[in-house]
Amino acid sequence: MSRKCLLTCSLVMFSLLVVFGCGEEKKVDPYAEVTLEQATRGPAVISKGFKYKLKNPEIVEMHGHVALIREGSIVEFVVGRSIADKLASIDLNNYELNVKKLYQPYVHFKVEQVVSGTDTVFISGAGAIDYPKLFPVEGFEHAEHEDYSLDRLRYNRSADLEKARDKQFRVTGTVSVVEEDGDEVYMLSGSSSVCRIVDPDHGVSIVLKLLVANNLEFDGGITFIEVEPWAERRN
Repeated sequence: MSRKCLLTCSLVMFSLLVVFGCGEEKKVDPYAEVTLEQATRGPAVISKGFKYKLKNPEIVEMHGHVALIREGSIVEFVVGRSIADKLASIDLNNYELNVKKLYQPYVHFKVEQVVSGTDTVFISGAGAIDYPKLFPVEGFEHAEHEDYSLDRLRYNRSADLEKARDKQFRVTGTVSVVEEDGDEVYMLSGSSSVCRIVDPDHGVSIVLKLLVANNLEFDGGITFIEVEPWAERRN
């Protein structure tokens, strides 16, 4: 009788050890912690699904579903639905971005989680995003854009404005923001002319914000699409 009891007790104790042993298994974080340089330029850090953890990157600018982050001299795009609103609501001195590295149309990162303290905010995909086209400055040509002065687009020269409609120009100027009917509108100005920038997408908006915030000159291509009514131009 005592041997049977001892055997039964031993089996019970073994079962408990197996259960307790399984409970101690730690959950592996799928996001490998890296610097922005490691994630984009190497040395390569192996992570299944190209998932990485970025700690406290500097937010350069953000708008809608797009943000620019920086570490040192490296600046990259991150995307996620309403990412600007999510980042604006957390402590940017102590946070993490759990991201997935994407390669098209160029290397950038899809934010899957924003971690701040003990809080984790899950970010859904942002859908289709019109990413700004990026080119090295050296050797870049505006082949399809005619070199043009913004000051030729004078409000009181209706005939010249109509001739410019639907044409592409390379111009320089200053970007500013004005408020119209409660909305912020970007304006592109020369020394004596002002053009409205119509419906910039999130990618373009973030570049325009950078120009305004840093008082930088706009140098790029535009398409002149519409001549406003005379009364509005005069005002």
